[in-house]
Amino acid sequence: MTERPAPVEIIELEERVVPDNSFDEAYAIYLSLSCEPSLEWEEAFLALMEEEPRRRIVSFVGDKMRVVISRKDNLEMVLRQMTALARRTNIKLDYTGERLGHDED
Repeated sequence: MTERPAPVEIIELEERVVPDNSFDEAYAIYLSLSCEPSLEWEEAFLALMEEEPRRRIVSFVGDKMRVVISRKDNLEMVLRQMTALARRTNIKLDYTGERLGHDED
């Protein structure tokens, strides 16, 4: 039986908001993740982000996701987008956390 990596999930929005120099009035928010993502997971996430109608500047620092936003962004929509992308990345890489016994057949 092959063990699949545990899914990477967004746990919470951290309280810190820091200025960012990506563009005028840019800020970075940090999302705590359930674990530090592998390089493979990070690359898959960023590739899916490139397909999004509203692309965002995202980077990873240990078990944190750093997302650049503007004052005009709706924070709830940003969180919804990041959560959906994390879920899609887990599915794409089969990081479902499921252990299927029939793999040994």
